This record gives sequence, C-alpha cells and structure tokens, in this order.
Amino acid sequence: MLDRRTEVLLEKLNALCARSAFCIVEEGELLSAGEDGESVKGMLGFLQDRGYLELGYAEGGEYCVRILPEGRLYSEREAAEKREELRRNRRGALCAFFGAVAGAFLGGGIAVFLLTLI
Repeated sequence: MLDRRTEVLLEKLNALCARSAFCIVEEGELLSAGEDGESVKGMLGFLQDRGYLELGYAEGGEYCVRILPEGRLYSEREAAEKREELRRNRRGALCAFFGAVAGAFLGGGIAVFLLTLI
C-alpha cells in the first residue's frame, strides 16, 4: 500500500507514460504542491524498489521511466478494493436497518400481546 503522495505520483506517471514503454518526464511535471525535487526522487526510488517502475536514468531533473505491469495495475486494484469495501459497508448498513425494523416489529408485537392480556 502506498501513501497518498506516492500514489498520486504513480497516477501521474501512468498518465504521462500511457503510450510508450520508456518515456522521458521533467521533474516539473511530477511536482505537486509542497514537494521538491528530492522528495520526487525519493518517491521514484521507492517505487522502483517495490517493482512499480524502472528508471532508465535520472539526470538534471529529467527522468527516463518505464512503468512496470505492477505499477499499471496498482490503481485498478485500489479502485476494485474501494468498490468492494463500499459494497461490504452497504451490505452491513442494510442488515442493521432490516434488523432494527424486525426488532421494532417484534418488540411492538410483544408489547401489544402483553397489553391485551392485562
């Protein structure tokens, strides 16, 4: 699992390198608000160590990058996991709702039954 900044960087690289195996990107294209060149270089190294991308070279703020299959599939897997989590949360909420409704009917029925006995 990647932190948010590294995930955003990987998404940018996927968008920039969508058509070719190796692509050359400028450091300015990869910078987000509050980041500098050293943090981008560190995140690229982290992604390379984890097998998400391959760096051909990194010189003077210019990077030659190839996104590996693991890097291409990362965002797709994350989206699928979020959809599955949403589905589980929705299912749990529905079960809780219908359980509460059933409990209310059962409790109301018992109360009416007891009042008719008195």
